[in-house]
Amino acid sequence: MSNPPPNDGRAGLLLRIDARSIADAEHPDGSLGASVLLETGPHHRLTLGARVLVLGPPERVDAHPASAHARPVSRPDAVLIPALVNAHTHLDLTRVGPLGHNPEAGFVSWIDQIRARRPVEDPQIARAVADGARLSLAGGVAAVGDIAGSPGGRLTLAALGALRDSDLVGVSYLELFGIGALEEPTRRGLDDLIRACASAIHEADGVRFGLQPHAPNTVSIPMYHWIVDRATALNVPLSTHLAESPEERRFVAEGTGSQRDLLERVGVWDDSILDHVGRGRHPVEHLEPVLARARFLVAHANDAPDRAIRILAQTGTSVAYCPRASAYFGAASRLGPHRYRRMLEAGINVCLGTDSIASLPSECADPRAGLFSTLAEARLLYRRDGTDPATLLAMATTNGATALGLDPDLFRFTAGRRIAGVVAVAVGAPGNPVAQVLAGEAPPVLI
Repeated sequence: MSNPPPNDGRAGLLLRIDARSIADAEHPDGSLGASVLLETGPHHRLTLGARVLVLGPPERVDAHPASAHARPVSRPDAVLIPALVNAHTHLDLTRVGPLGHNPEAGFVSWIDQIRARRPVEDPQIARAVADGARLSLAGGVAAVGDIAGSPGGRLTLAALGALRDSDLVGVSYLELFGIGALEEPTRRGLDDLIRACASAIHEADGVRFGLQPHAPNTVSIPMYHWIVDRATALNVPLSTHLAESPEERRFVAEGTGSQRDLLERVGVWDDSILDHVGRGRHPVEHLEPVLARARFLVAHANDAPDRAIRILAQTGTSVAYCPRASAYFGAASRLGPHRYRRMLEAGINVCLGTDSIASLPSECADPRAGLFSTLAEARLLYRRDGTDPATLLAMATTNGATALGLDPDLFRFTAGRRIAGVVAVAVGAPGNPVAQVLAGEAPPVLI
């Protein structure tokens, strides 16, 4: 049967979902049963108001007094999993669409395409984020760590507002550039924004405001420290790109290469930048004093030798790995295979992200495909690396929640507790439910 219409926000809604089995990262074997009774709350976001009343075999759910009044949803061919978390994405690039790219052309050539194509006015930004939110929901994603760009250095809360208007929860990280001639304008711009928009910044309603110093090749170490100070004063989360490309490694270690050429070309280079780069350090070593001061979610970490992993573990840094984007940029051939499993062994909280749609296959722009999703990222790792299914589901749910400062219990099935939504994925022959989900190709359906 078809899914019921969403709750209109004026009253609670009882849903009874019957499926082949129910699984989460802690119960990948389907031992949670096959039926669940949910009560949604009086709010437009399912993620803020869905409570698991009972789950288990159908007869246990039948025995609950509310079961007779629930609206039924029958998915006998599907495994139910918690809604997914996309810990690193750029929703404001949704209308850029998937782009072709030759990794041999280098990372900066791709950045030039993004700079030329990205939306720059608030209405365009808001529409792109709204489109990205719809694609996310179509991919079973309920929570995101979205990077809200600042085109041309202009700081705006348009992406934050659009994300709050959607049915997603998570964090909207305002991206900041601050190196050379950009430092003082960015300091003034952020302070002006904080003064002018204090109520919007401190409002939550499911989506928090955060700060995202862009990367070590575009933000100086003094500027990183200044942003940490601002984030601490505001009590907001922090994220950054780190150890993403060979170009970043060369810039930090030598102060040369295409990243420096870009800074010179756009007119922000000055020689004071060499006070902190060009000293032979790896990007993670370069950023260690900053990571030691505050908890960060770092995106990518494609370039992670042992010493970098030690620093990330010691500083309690979370890593958002974007497998398809890494493949798109040829990271494995340029930097070696990603070391996410070694990071997990070291105790690092590794989660999954999609990065922007610009670095994904063209079919990801079709909401019917459900591919703008961390399930697609997890499936790649399952097929390519044979990674443990429960680990992958945790990376796509509870680990991502932890990285974003959300309650990871929202991404588990627990009687009496709220859950951030339920996703149904059609599977084939019986077997380990999570393995079946990861081995298949059926799109996730957020019920």
